[in-house]
Amino acid sequence: MEFASSHIYISYPDNTNQTQPPGFYRNYPTGPVKNTVSGEHPVAHLYDPVTGSSSTPEDKKLVEASFYDPVEGGGPVYDNWTPAIVVAPKSDSVYDNRSGISLDTGFHGQAVSSPPAPGNISVAGRVYDVAEGSANYYENRKMSDSQTMQHLTNPPPLPPPRHQISNNGHAFLKQQKQEIKGSTNVVLVNLGKLVDMKNVKPQMSVPVYCQNCSAAMSTLSKVQDLHATVWKCEFCNKDNALDYRSNEARLGDDQTYIHVPNPVASEDIDDSLVVFCVDISGSMSVTFEVNRSSNCKSLYMSRLQAVQEAVIQSLNYLFETSPRTRVGLITFNNEVTIYGDGLSTPQTLQDFELIDQNYLKTQGAQAALPHCVLESRDALHRRIHLLQECGATALGPAALISIAMASQKQGSKVIICTDGRANTILGNLEDIKNDKIYHSSKFFYNQLAEYAKTQGVIVSVLTIEGTDCRLPELGQLADKTGGKVNITNPANLYTEFQLILEDDIVATNVTTTFIVDDGLYFKYEDDVSSKNVKQIGNVVKDMEITFEFGIKESNLEKIQKKTALPFQLQIGFRLPDGRCAYRIITQEKPVTNDSAIVKDHINLSVLQVHTAQISARLAMEGRMQDAQKEALAQKELIEEILAGKNDSEQGAIYESWVQSMSPIYDALNCKVQDAATAQPLYEALSTKRDRESVVKSFTDDIANVVYRLKNAKKKMLKKPKFMVAL
Repeated sequence: MEFASSHIYISYPDNTNQTQPPGFYRNYPTGPVKNTVSGEHPVAHLYDPVTGSSSTPEDKKLVEASFYDPVEGGGPVYDNWTPAIVVAPKSDSVYDNRSGISLDTGFHGQAVSSPPAPGNISVAGRVYDVAEGSANYYENRKMSDSQTMQHLTNPPPLPPPRHQISNNGHAFLKQQKQEIKGSTNVVLVNLGKLVDMKNVKPQMSVPVYCQNCSAAMSTLSKVQDLHATVWKCEFCNKDNALDYRSNEARLGDDQTYIHVPNPVASEDIDDSLVVFCVDISGSMSVTFEVNRSSNCKSLYMSRLQAVQEAVIQSLNYLFETSPRTRVGLITFNNEVTIYGDGLSTPQTLQDFELIDQNYLKTQGAQAALPHCVLESRDALHRRIHLLQECGATALGPAALISIAMASQKQGSKVIICTDGRANTILGNLEDIKNDKIYHSSKFFYNQLAEYAKTQGVIVSVLTIEGTDCRLPELGQLADKTGGKVNITNPANLYTEFQLILEDDIVATNVTTTFIVDDGLYFKYEDDVSSKNVKQIGNVVKDMEITFEFGIKESNLEKIQKKTALPFQLQIGFRLPDGRCAYRIITQEKPVTNDSAIVKDHINLSVLQVHTAQISARLAMEGRMQDAQKEALAQKELIEEILAGKNDSEQGAIYESWVQSMSPIYDALNCKVQDAATAQPLYEALSTKRDRESVVKSFTDDIANVVYRLKNAKKKMLKKPKFMVAL
């Protein structure tokens, strides 16, 4: 796990606007906060600096306190103002990790001589300028007849202030701690590395889990000997009986377990399957110009000819580098033809056969398993050369059959190459103006992607530039299975095929469980929970995912008292050789409310990857304002950090990142305005219909860039212009 900063940033009560749970996705208008009980403006927050008091004024000490000006339309917030303090009776206070400051939980830290009755609290009156060097510091407050005022006399002189601002005759000191504009509570997980078991030695014992939150016992867990040996969970504080099978001495912060012995012979490990699903509809006859050299005349070839050449080159590549790989071929127009390895008679499905999903899935799963490319290359060459373009585009049925065939081998790949919208009944993307057809087709591709993910099949989708294939819906097949989505020039198809073939699957059936302190929650998730479970499915090398968490407002005071917070990532997965494994990583991070400390230890690449991923995810859900808000806030934070550094390399990476993010906070801005022209700026697109209308308006170019942003990784940031902005 890689955190965006060395410290977890905690905002305090006067800055709790970022702690609202993510279940409320509306951008409410900002303004002065009213007292929800009395309807009045809130009173000034005067933190009581007295940690202990005595009967004599000489024993009382003054320390720095905070003052918040709540007056509507007033000036900025000032800090470090130390007036004469009215001493309150000693009471239980909640202390945070800032030295010398206590928060009075009953009255928001107001300093009074006795507990005030509701409705009798009033804003402080005139305050004499402490920066003038006056000998006495007093405070005039409007009190009820039953309350009295005690003054401290001749306190020690204060040091001269750094800044001084006058507001209506009152002078205060400027706030020195600035709120962080974006979010630094972000974690990046490189799944590709974590599920790689090449240099990892598994443990022989079994993990011990908390009965309440399912966190695993680690070196952070505290073992106690009471009536019986128990260990206290560091996440939910539950006492658990210590399992007799556990070995405390073997516990670590990185634990790996192999649950099932290897059931597959080593010589069968490289026995993978690749299925080429090729469009041969009538539109594939469109030609394009190929410039061989400046001295020769221009040549023209059809889209189908370009695909044929790219597939043949891919077969030759696999023949030389991975001869044990099995290769199958499926084509589609108004019919779907299963060629398999080309050594047997092709099977053609047509008409009503292309409507029944269960029938299509059965035909694919029961198709003969293709032979390895070492045996089938020549036969496939002949089949490919004989292909001709004609007819409609039965892409949906062909994709289903291809995935079902590939499911015979865990870790298989399906490469779909098309130049137009699916226009037959199953998976129709041609008539999306009809809401019933659109929702039915979108649901079909979503379910098909889930099926491929559970079967350990990676699906990649390649389309031809200049065409419209409805990538917002079709791209789900690649996005949910770990595949690639791209729009390419026909002449570059082989290059794209090779990149897909080289991107090996490291693990399948991957599930991540991220557990944090019960005072935290994961942002932009369906529920406000301290445990996040994700069904990842397939993982390829260098695959990275990110998490962002916030603080539950109801647990803010509890979090303030802690000096560090625990984090635990649990990963369950299946290796290519058939073994099932589990990895548990536990870390602890210190807590701070000092934004300067957080900014001085920022990992910009983690922030940039997370911003790209979460903004793109929100965009594909139709939540454009949330996507833009997240992107712009992080952009301001990164700019602020870079402004204090003279790093040309980071500057170049930032420029590339900004250009790549432009579809989120620039090109897609018109989509938000079109869908919400009659709404105030602060109103989000809250209804499902509004969000769907935004996604439906996406072009293939926008969807292509957004899908690639959603799968951003750190190594992409090191490449100049790793994604082309629209």
